[in-house]
Parts: sequence; C-alpha cells; structure tokens
Amino acid sequence: MVGLLYNSCIFKSNPYRGVMSYRNQKVYIQGGGFYKVGKLPQGWERMHASSKAISFYNKSYDSSITTDVFCGREFSDRPLEVLAGEFASALANKKVIFTDNIMLSERGALRLSVSGKMDGVDVGMDIVVVKRNGCNFDFVAVTPLNYADNVKDEFEVFFGEFQYQ
Repeated sequence: MVGLLYNSCIFKSNPYRGVMSYRNQKVYIQGGGFYKVGKLPQGWERMHASSKAISFYNKSYDSSITTDVFCGREFSDRPLEVLAGEFASALANKKVIFTDNIMLSERGALRLSVSGKMDGVDVGMDIVVVKRNGCNFDFVAVTPLNYADNVKDEFEVFFGEFQYQ
C-alpha cells in the first residue's frame, strides 16, 4: 500500500522521466545508455505503473523502492538538497532523521532520511540523489517505520551499486 501511494503521489504528475526499461539490474534511459543498480533480494517484485520510473514492491514489508532519472532538458542543476527535498515534500509532519554526503560512482551524492505521514500513514522515506553527465538520478525507499531497518539494508545494496554507462 505504501509503495502504491508513493508512486501515485510523486511520479504521476510528470509523464517524462527518461527511464525506458529495466532488465538484469540495468535501467535503460531514453536516448541511449543505462545505469546499473544492485540486486534486490527475493520478495521484491517489479511494479508496473503509468510512471516512467522503475519501482519494486515488497509485500512482506509493505514497502517500495524506486529509481528514476532526469536527463537533457529534464536535468536540473539545483543543489542536491533541493532535489532530495522535493521527494520529502510528499510527507506531512516530516522529521529529518539524517542527512549524509556520500560518493556514488565517483560523484558526490546526498542521502536524506525522513519520517512523516503519507496519506495519514506513518512512514520513513530514504532518498538518494546524484548528478552525473547531465542527468539527475534518484533512488527512493518508502516503508512503514516498523520495517525501516530491513528496507534500509536492501536499499543500500540497490543504490550502492549505481554505475552510469
């Protein structure tokens, strides 16, 4: 449920994301190229939605993990803090848990973890944003707070293997 709420709230408003398809841990981008992500363990099933994002849902955790990319005219040169904050704005009563500057594929990235309410449900949202070669790459996990630790480890594997080709 949380994953479905997240996709309909965040990704439906803008039909173009740059993502074309997903296969074998590779997210293919409109106009050519792809980026690699880590493998999620058993229990994560690919969601097919009208948005141009790659999303996975874990029924046991009632959680989602999503990635998308903005390239070319969709690229934004705004600071990483602003880009991550746009995702966090989907939450009411949000509280920042932590912010961390990390490296992904030899580029500076930002990780933001927040908690709050989404459609009245208490959730945690873990967000990672990175810029590379004229593209903004986003990784987002949304989970009920009682599953946050389980999802955190699996999310770290997912975004941690990011490589843009």
